[in-house]
Amino acid sequence: MSLPRIEKVQAQPKAKLRLKVRGESGWRAADLSGFIARYAGLAPLEADAVFRRAKVIDWGAAVGWPGDLDIGARTLVRLSDEQSTFSNAEFRAWQNEMKLSNTEAADVLGVSLATIKNYRSAAGIPTAIAIACRAMRSDPAILAAHFEPRAKTRRAV
Repeated sequence: MSLPRIEKVQAQPKAKLRLKVRGESGWRAADLSGFIARYAGLAPLEADAVFRRAKVIDWGAAVGWPGDLDIGARTLVRLSDEQSTFSNAEFRAWQNEMKLSNTEAADVLGVSLATIKNYRSAAGIPTAIAIACRAMRSDPAILAAHFEPRAKTRRAV
């Protein structure tokens, strides 16, 4: 997996602590308010005059601000991905990638079978479910820790 590179950055007008970055896959936005609030060293970025001075640094490996403040490209991409909507199509794709039946998906996520059927069709996907699905996709050990196969002969392909 190659490291993401940022080509251009824009602090969003009228959107406090929101950046748009352009990389190989196009433009993406990230709301940094929660990230900045979690790390005391980034507190100076809460000042609009500082935040708006964002610039690409380290040949695209990060975005930086005055005072040696920076956030890596990988972190910005991850924040953007996590903040994006997790659609029903993405839920179905996740379930297929994980090779889970509806019942197994319900067991792993701690919801009813009817809820899984709703997630597969038109219901909105709650943030907690989206977080869990993305985490299981990025780290298969999370799924393995909570998975109980329904069929005794079921084996991963």
